[in-house]
Amino acid sequence: MKLDRYSLFPGRQLPRVAAGILGCLAASLAISAEPVKVGYIIPLSGSAAAAIGRDMSRGTQLAIKHINASGGIKSLGGAQLRLIEVDSRGDPKVGITEAERLITVEKVPVIIGAFQSGVTFPATTVAEKYQVPWIVDLSAKTEITERGFKYVFRPTQIPSSGNADSVVDFVGWAGKRGTAKPRTAAILYENTDWGQDLAKRMRERFAGQDVKVVLDEAYPPNAPDFRPLVLKTKGANPDVISVTSYATDAVQIHKLIEQMQVNAMAVIGSGAGQVDSTFVPSVGVRGTNYTFTTNGWAGYESAITTPFAKRFWDEFVAAHKSEPNEFSVVAYSVVWILKDALERAGKSDPQSIRDALATTKMKDNDVTKLLGYNVDIDAKGQNTLKRFVVQQIVDGKYRTVWPPELTPKGFNMTWPAPKWSDRK
Repeated sequence: MKLDRYSLFPGRQLPRVAAGILGCLAASLAISAEPVKVGYIIPLSGSAAAAIGRDMSRGTQLAIKHINASGGIKSLGGAQLRLIEVDSRGDPKVGITEAERLITVEKVPVIIGAFQSGVTFPATTVAEKYQVPWIVDLSAKTEITERGFKYVFRPTQIPSSGNADSVVDFVGWAGKRGTAKPRTAAILYENTDWGQDLAKRMRERFAGQDVKVVLDEAYPPNAPDFRPLVLKTKGANPDVISVTSYATDAVQIHKLIEQMQVNAMAVIGSGAGQVDSTFVPSVGVRGTNYTFTTNGWAGYESAITTPFAKRFWDEFVAAHKSEPNEFSVVAYSVVWILKDALERAGKSDPQSIRDALATTKMKDNDVTKLLGYNVDIDAKGQNTLKRFVVQQIVDGKYRTVWPPELTPKGFNMTWPAPKWSDRK
């Protein structure tokens, strides 16, 4: 219902008091619009990804706050977003159960999640069964968008192969910049869907770059002792070490690399544990110095360039006393992508939301500038425009080094990394 100063008294203007009353009534009608429930499945305990889940939850809740404070979903009469957040505990069975409960009991018309591919892959089958749209945030298992599903969309992530490609392409590019050209590599990875996908692609790509894989080693997440793995890595003496781990494991592996003085031209993370907000504080500045990592976000210097992005950054830092990372940025942006779909749908039923998500195209707006890439959902539900950058950690700061056009002015990458005996 739309009220204005002329609708009840055609031909003449309402008195100021009456107009004020009608304005208040219109505002109250907007506030009373039925809220849109948003199911959110995220690991908050029980797994190595719990710290990441916390960072993502913070970003998601801030987006909900900003959207609701700015008038909610205007095409739905100012409807507010109501987040129903549940903890997957990193357990696929919990993810499946919670997806079923959110749909059948909470009656959510849309779900976001669940970060880990091992949870997202089976849980999204529940959403497809009930024809409820699911927005995948950062799960990278290739098959998530290769099953012919019509209700699963991945706007802010690409398959693990894209991450692995970034590692290998960067290694090739870095090797051409000087005399230190890598000839051998070690691939260390957790034995999950995510880790296996990355390792498989790296093997293929390194072979094409004439880089010999001298160690190919999987490990169970949360392994009690990584000393044998790191000792084996040192014995293999690779030029490049790829580490695909979540935070808990990454911290232990990198600590041991420092303690055992494992030298390499580069140690390169796969954009999970090494970009976790706990990584540098837990390993220490010396232990993380010169480490490389892929990242789905180019960082403050490249992305915080608009009032929209600055507001997100400043309020996040003020609330949590820590800087946002890729996980927080993606989580925040995904909710705004949902808002865009809801505004275009003009309805809050699952089918209308699904149809709007399927036609999502966002280019050069506040959200895409924050993310660093545009969004164009293809027939499989995949945004093919997502890309990874490579960053180097120097004195605890993440500096983008590849692609080179995103490197901050005045910053020079260190390649190869100095030997441990030469570091302060």
